[in-house]
Amino acid sequence: MKASEMNTSTLTAGSTQQGQATALSAQARQLRQRLALRTGLALLAWSRRQDERRTAEAVQLRRQAAQLATLARDDVQRRVALATPLV
Repeated sequence: MKASEMNTSTLTAGSTQQGQATALSAQARQLRQRLALRTGLALLAWSRRQDERRTAEAVQLRRQAAQLATLARDDVQRRVALATPLV
């Protein structure tokens, strides 16, 4: 086939497909970047929450809350066993 007889629609279709592939590649790269940023921020937030849980004050507050919950549960069980009104 001579160059003058070449189908121009084939050339156009090829360049269109290449342009679409380039655009899709750029979109995929942007998506990966956004995903990486969100993942990093989520990990940072999780790490900070873990640090907060480990502070001495937080540990003490958790222990106090657990003790109060145990006392409340024991009180309810005692009242139910003695048929005492809960009010």
